[in-house]
Amino acid sequence: MDAEQGVVSQSIWDPLNQKVAKSWIGRYFEVNQRKSSFTTEFRAGTVTFLTMAYILAVEAGMLRDTGGPCTVDDCMFNKGQPFCMFGEPGKGFDPGYTACLEEVKRSFISATAISSLVACFLMGVMANMPLALAPGMGVNAFFTYTAVGFFGSGGMISYKQAVAAAFIEGWLFLFIAIMGIRGHVIRLVPRAVMLATSGGIGLFLAFIGLQAAEGIALITADPATLVTLGGCPINERAEMYALTPEQVPGVCACTIYNGTAVPTAASPVLGPKSSSYMCTGKRMQSATTWLGICGGFMMVLLMGRDFRGAILIGIVFVTVVSWIPGHEATYLGTTSQIPGGEERMDYFRQVVSLPNVARTTLVWDWSAFNKADLWAALLTFLYLNFLDTTGTLFSMATFMNRSLPGFINERTKEFPRQTAAFCVDAIAIIISAMVGISPMTVYIESATGIREGGRTGLTALTVSFWFFVALFFTPIIASIPPFATGPALVLVGALMIENLLDINWADVNQAIPAFLTIALIPMTYSIAYGIIAGLGTYIGLYLCFLIYDLTLAALGWSDRTVKEVLADATPDAFISEEDLHMH
Repeated sequence: MDAEQGVVSQSIWDPLNQKVAKSWIGRYFEVNQRKSSFTTEFRAGTVTFLTMAYILAVEAGMLRDTGGPCTVDDCMFNKGQPFCMFGEPGKGFDPGYTACLEEVKRSFISATAISSLVACFLMGVMANMPLALAPGMGVNAFFTYTAVGFFGSGGMISYKQAVAAAFIEGWLFLFIAIMGIRGHVIRLVPRAVMLATSGGIGLFLAFIGLQAAEGIALITADPATLVTLGGCPINERAEMYALTPEQVPGVCACTIYNGTAVPTAASPVLGPKSSSYMCTGKRMQSATTWLGICGGFMMVLLMGRDFRGAILIGIVFVTVVSWIPGHEATYLGTTSQIPGGEERMDYFRQVVSLPNVARTTLVWDWSAFNKADLWAALLTFLYLNFLDTTGTLFSMATFMNRSLPGFINERTKEFPRQTAAFCVDAIAIIISAMVGISPMTVYIESATGIREGGRTGLTALTVSFWFFVALFFTPIIASIPPFATGPALVLVGALMIENLLDINWADVNQAIPAFLTIALIPMTYSIAYGIIAGLGTYIGLYLCFLIYDLTLAALGWSDRTVKEVLADATPDAFISEEDLHMH
């Protein structure tokens, strides 16, 4: 049975699907009730994993910038001295510290795979939701560059203290979930803002898929307009750095000698390089960008003719082409248009790697819990995770509601096993802190699996299975190029816009908060900030309109009484089921 079309079609997998559906596994995961099948769920989980596999390399690379558990005692030169990790002027980072960083990076990769494996397994078994979990891309940036700082310098707290803060935050998050606070918050959030969150996440996905770090590099940075058209070859790119006023003298340090600026011996303090860049010319002439566009076009054509696994086929096609060395669209080797091609080729040739998380497991430092900076970081983790995961969970449930009408209760905004799902993402944060990585969250890339037909926890279990495989085949999995998965993010983002049709755009009190939510999620690169903007605007407008209506009613200038105005303004969450139907 085709889950989307409802048309009977014979397949070599039908006997297996029927056997699983009738077994205790099928009954537990409600495969028939949700109009799915085992092979559909497996395919959906595989697609979800492929679109989020980039996190294995990205999370490790980003957390490496914190320095991890590496200290000044790991330096080869000036051992034990402050800032010895930055090395001697003009000679780059200290080799001993760099060696420690590489060991820690491998530990981060294994830790990411292990924590994601366990979290996805729990989401599938406990919540029966087709959702994947991994370290959040927004919160890991805050963890790395704000809470800890580059190589542990200039941040609020140390790496070990930040991990300890994340561990406590996970337990607080779990308490909030068990007490049902998150469920109550969802019921209070206006329906227009929740629907807009889903659409905003769709634009967010598309925005990510169009950039260079996790996409096809069609959009790049611009100092005047922030973003612009990209797609330029590697020799036409200008790297981007962010400098504070205090860092500028170190970068531009020079001495005027006979009227000529001569650089001093001081080494530039550039800090971490941005994953974005500015095109200086030859826009839309990058082979990798065009290969990604071709992959996306293939996905759309296959999807338009109801081919199963359209997204998976497109990702595999682009990946295989990119692994062929010797052409400009390759992801591996010296001819790659994405920096680091030679290193990726060396890593790819290893094929198999053994997981090891010894360097980052249980490396907590509890000494800073009497400091305001630690509590500031902890509370920031909490509110970012609260809004991000809650918004993402409900948006994914809304996306499922399109193919499974009634999956979400329209009044209470609850979905099956909601509390279990909330508890799982809190437990995931605790697990991630135990292995030394930034807090985890439900991934918006889960929408790609839902689009492929994923409707049960079997999809999450499939993602968990692939993370287990990735533990030993990380060199292969980490070699899937971003321009192979980027088109899938754009495509799924476009499909998620459908939820915006249910917003009453003629009502200003719904339209303005919804629009701000949609716009600010991708523009601030944060689901949390978008939801805050939408809620704040909605509450402000609600109070202004209420005061205006009450004033008119009190003065007798309205055809409604004060009591009627208050009754009409009561949110649906506070109205009983019977009164709501009468209303």
